[in-house]
Amino acid sequence: MVVMEHLKIKVCGMTAMQQVEQLAAMDVDYAGFIFYEKSPRFAGSKLAAADLKAFTAIQKVGVFVNESKGRILQIVDEYGLNAVQLHGDETADFCGSIKDKVPVIKAFRIKGDEDLSEIGKPYEKAVDYFLFDTKAQEYGGTGKKFDWSVLSGSNIAKPYFLSGGIGVDDVEQVKQFTLTNNVFALDVNSRFETAPGIKDMGRIKAFLEGIK
Repeated sequence: MVVMEHLKIKVCGMTAMQQVEQLAAMDVDYAGFIFYEKSPRFAGSKLAAADLKAFTAIQKVGVFVNESKGRILQIVDEYGLNAVQLHGDETADFCGSIKDKVPVIKAFRIKGDEDLSEIGKPYEKAVDYFLFDTKAQEYGGTGKKFDWSVLSGSNIAKPYFLSGGIGVDDVEQVKQFTLTNNVFALDVNSRFETAPGIKDMGRIKAFLEGIK
């Protein structure tokens, strides 16, 4: 069970250095950077690696989809990433080989009828955290929620990031859910945007104030 005071916040899909600095000033715990070229929030063409590497006031998470180990570790080094989020079809063995070098968050895309304890079991020793997001045809966020009750009914052995369409209007629902579930962090993205990769910082501030 997670105590609300310790609930972490991750804002994903960042593409502007100034906004990363603003997140750090608001005591956001993690900033997520998508290194998947098909994403409209692809960070590789928008952020200078040296600038991000030099900025250490926030935990930096790189998001990858079915990328090679060599390329992942190269980007971790170039951008000074603190963790990686594997959002594709990566095997437990692959995740474990990355975990030897850097903390790993394994994302699972959820429809709502899966046995999550069975899905996660092969990965329990291979990763540091799970992340549950809404399943879509393409990889990445949909801005829509899945049925969180499937998490409540599952024996999930790892602390996890809760994702999938979380917005300002969900503060009370989130608070209630985290009281009785093993939520390590909230992962927010598209419902706080004015355009892909550009965040409404006022909306993020309101969300943080509501959660606290």
